[in-house]
Amino acid sequence: MSKNKINVIKQDVNSKVLVITPLLPGHKISKNTKKTIKRNKIPYTWITSEGNNNIPTNVQLGLDEFRRKNKDIPPYILPLDRDIILGRSMIDRMVFVLDIIPEDIAYTYANFEFKGEINKKFPAIPFDINKMVFNNYISSNSMIKIKYLDKIGGFVTDNHYKRLLDWCLWLTFYQHGYIGMPTPNANFIATSTKDDVSAGTVKDFELKRTRVLEDFVKPIMQKEEAQVISEPEPLDNVLTF
Repeated sequence: MSKNKINVIKQDVNSKVLVITPLLPGHKISKNTKKTIKRNKIPYTWITSEGNNNIPTNVQLGLDEFRRKNKDIPPYILPLDRDIILGRSMIDRMVFVLDIIPEDIAYTYANFEFKGEINKKFPAIPFDINKMVFNNYISSNSMIKIKYLDKIGGFVTDNHYKRLLDWCLWLTFYQHGYIGMPTPNANFIATSTKDDVSAGTVKDFELKRTRVLEDFVKPIMQKEEAQVISEPEPLDNVLTF
């Protein structure tokens, strides 16, 4: 992967979170995002990573470049889209959850709502693999423990997909034995446009979804089915569909 253009907006001492906003060339961060991110007290570092790539690739390149230039990095990472309206203390509350949750919990996610081209709410429900294998309900704007992100090989950046890569990421975490936990009192609003939310046709979306089901969901189902056959008693996490 080639280098991206990296810009450091803020770098607090003893930052708990590395916030990375991925940008396409010529794109800018919205005024609402710049304003609402300030409603947090926790020390954090905020950078942009600009390049002509898909979103997770830009985030990964930003993380790689920040690592190259900084000996110490924060324990958590938050990919943050350029048009997000953060709820008050959203980052603070998500950090609090990651600080106290069990070791096998790799990330935390907030309630969110699309407004604009699409108007829909996504509550931060408890992680459920039986729901996740059918549809993604966790935003890419979720806070992740970097040590576990490293263990799974980083963000899913395959250009074969471009869309639905956040869904691929949560399924990959599950394949490695890690799940997420909601931060029920954290929330944000995403401004939805044809370009930023659902670029491409319905046919293209269904094609990408079929590939995710084949490449990411199918291996999980096969593994769980093998465990059912080998175990005398049902497992708590066996898929029930």
